[in-house]
Parts: sequence; structure tokens; C-alpha cells
Amino acid sequence: MLNLPIQTNIDKMNTITDFVSMLIEELKQSGRYGTARSYSSSIKRLNTFIGHNKLTFRELTPELLKRYELFLYQEGCKRNTVSLYMRMLRSISNQATRRGKASPQLGLFDDVFTGTDSSEKRATTPLIIGRLQDLDLDNASSLAFARDMFLLSFFLRGIPFVDLTYLRKSDVKMGVLRYRRSKTKRLLTVAIEPCAQVIIRKYEQYTQNSPYLLPIINPALPDKYKQYQSALRLYNKRLTHLSTLLGLKIRLTSYVARHSWATAAYREGIPVSVISESLGHASEKVTYTYLASFENRTLRNANKKVIALLKINLNKDFIKKKPQKNKSVLNAFR
Repeated sequence: MLNLPIQTNIDKMNTITDFVSMLIEELKQSGRYGTARSYSSSIKRLNTFIGHNKLTFRELTPELLKRYELFLYQEGCKRNTVSLYMRMLRSISNQATRRGKASPQLGLFDDVFTGTDSSEKRATTPLIIGRLQDLDLDNASSLAFARDMFLLSFFLRGIPFVDLTYLRKSDVKMGVLRYRRSKTKRLLTVAIEPCAQVIIRKYEQYTQNSPYLLPIINPALPDKYKQYQSALRLYNKRLTHLSTLLGLKIRLTSYVARHSWATAAYREGIPVSVISESLGHASEKVTYTYLASFENRTLRNANKKVIALLKINLNKDFIKKKPQKNKSVLNAFR
């Protein structure tokens, strides 16, 4: 902790914490809860380093940021996590400058890491995913549900868990899923392959009175975003358990399915431009960080080619047999 002295007679909106609080309220009002949460986490970390919440934009210097970066590493943060905090802070600083709450500073973030460290692997292989598929989880319905959602994410071209959570039955027509990515707002069209359809049907009995495609959040309860956050934490916790059962060196997380789809597609020779479109990325530059508009037929062939690597057997008991209706499945992510 740095414990910088608190400046007196500060213009309230020139205080970074107060400016971020204003941004967070704006983001919440526009429904961008994920970004609001990232900003909140970012300012809390910065204030922990500083020792108070009265830091001004004038005091934000390259030297201070370099010391903050060192502090984050000493706290055990990985390079990509440090980069995330720095990029959030850079975004906050840029917005303050545009609104006239801070003076522009050239090269403010030049000496700290704001890139992506591709050495932090977030992808696994089709062989590992095949082993995950074959796990006997008949007596562990919550783990089975987590496993099935991971597989479904992979089968649907690496759909993020947040988008999987909010899928509605009305998004599916004639075996085709159309949904808008929560992050980029891009409209994606994904043909639902047989292996994905089997998983969806497996849990139909739990969504009979729900507009949602999957039983992840309860439509009868308030605050859907908090339900999603809770479900995400439980999902990652159960994926960690599954990683242990498989003896994996790489821990499975909600994003591993997405990165794994992209990596498998790339290794199969599918062009990066097609992978980028399939994932709904804003640019191919984003797609390249995953890898250490096209006709729907092209996108479907890309997905079929990746899924074929798993040699899916649709007659497998685990995927075909519907679970006995019990509360443990409904509470898997609640």
C-alpha cells in the first residue's frame, strides 16, 4: 500500500473515485452491468494500492502507474490480469479527458503492460474435451450439468456463458439459433448441430414454464444479472472440480470452451477471418489473441468440422438419458 497524502480542496469530479462512481451509474442505467462491475473492481484495486479514495487525475503519472503495476504483480496477479486493470484505468482516464475532467497526458500508459500474454493458455484439446464427455457423472447431477453446458458452449461455436444463460426459446427457429452477443451486440446465426440439440432437449423438462432455453436462471426471481453472476461462480467452481477429476494441468473455466473452439478451428486450417466471424469478434485482432460477413453455410461447415474432431456418439447414455427430475439439477447454478 502506497499511502499517498490526501490533497485538500479537491474538485469533486476531478477525484478518480467519484468520476468512476458516476460512470458506473451511467453504465448500470444503460444495462451494461458487466462493464460497470469491471470499473468497480478496477477502482477498488487502485484505492487499495493508494491507501485512500481521493486520488486525482493530476496525480495519475507514469511513475505512479509503474509502481501500481509492480504492486499488482506482488499481489499475485498474472500479466493478463494486470493488463485488464491497466486497460480499465486507461479507459477511465480517456473518458475523463474527453469530458474535460482531466488534462491529456501523452504516453501515460506507455511503460505498463496493456497487451495480451498469449503464454497464459486458455484452450484445451478435442482429446481432453472427449474425455470430459466420457466422464461418468450419473451420481453427480450438478457436475453433469456443468459438463453439459461446457460441451454445449463448444458445440455452439464457443458461445460465452453470459450469452448461453440468456438464450430464449424464441431465439431458435428451424434448428437455427440467432442471438445478439452481449459484449459486441453483433447478431450471430448458429446452426444447432445434433450433438447440441441433444443436450438442449435433455434439459427441456426444467424450462417448461420459462422463456429461457436453459435452466440457468429462474425467471420468477428478481435481478437476473445477480442470478447470472452467481451461476457463473458456481459454473467455474464445478469446472475446477471436473479439471481435478480429469487430472488436467490447465484448469477448465467458462472461457476455455470458447478459446478451445477457436484454437481447434485454427489448427484444422479454418481461416482466421472465418473464426473471427464465427465468434462474433469486433475484429480479427481479437481473434488472434485467442490463437497462441460470411455465408451461414461456411460458418456451419466450420462448426461441423470442429465438432467432428470429438467423434460424438449420439447414442451415448450420458448425453441421451434424461436426468431424473430433481431439485439438484435446477439448483446446479443457483
